[in-house]
Amino acid sequence: MVQELTAAKREGIGCIVDGGHPDMGRSVAFLRQLSMQSQMPIVAGAGLYTQPFYPAAIATMSEDEIVGTLVKQVEQDPVGAFGEIGSWDDMTPTERKVFRAIGRAHVATNLPIFTHTGIPGKAALEQLDLLEDAGVKPDRVVIGHLGNLVDANVAVQKAICRRGAFVGFDRQGGPADGDQVQMALALINAGYADNLMFSSDLARETFIQRNGGPGYAKTLSVFVPKLKAAGANDEVLRKITVDNPRRFLAFVPKKRRP
Repeated sequence: MVQELTAAKREGIGCIVDGGHPDMGRSVAFLRQLSMQSQMPIVAGAGLYTQPFYPAAIATMSEDEIVGTLVKQVEQDPVGAFGEIGSWDDMTPTERKVFRAIGRAHVATNLPIFTHTGIPGKAALEQLDLLEDAGVKPDRVVIGHLGNLVDANVAVQKAICRRGAFVGFDRQGGPADGDQVQMALALINAGYADNLMFSSDLARETFIQRNGGPGYAKTLSVFVPKLKAAGANDEVLRKITVDNPRRFLAFVPKKRRP
């Protein structure tokens, strides 16, 4: 993994945001060692993923109890975002409860939030509704996997941009790039470059270079050249790949952290 991250850094990646958290078996100690040895900054995530992955106790916990659990994660671990926070398909009542709790935990901590939507982009608007109703400002939210919602008119994506949230185009560097290139260009041309968030969503062993995959830099090394060839200029690409994630990740903690 040190070799993989060293290669990604050499290919232009300046920071990796890890979408894991305790219910996925994520190890902060491992991430710390990996970051130190590779010299790659890693932002660790916090939260709860989706219904099929929740700890059994979440079903019977109250919203207040879940908020307390989330805030405790932030107080105990050096995390920098809530994410991925997801719904697996159509949202379940328990997933709605977790989203409300995530929103309240954000208000208590200021951590930004990035989400997982079911394919293709299911529940995207409902996720944003739940978070806003809990007091979250839209510019602190990325609604994820919306590159999978293939629509030449990018109707849902534009609706999210108009509300001020980020649209996640985050499964890049593969066979679906053609559709994502055209939709990203449509949003850029509509004036929404400030609302685009790119990512690789790299989560499979087959994607790493050791196993013949494109590696952690695949958004930069595979997807971005396709978008540039289709007409996106360097200024816009820098805004999307550098300025937008930097602006999204920046936050002021509500209290001193360990």
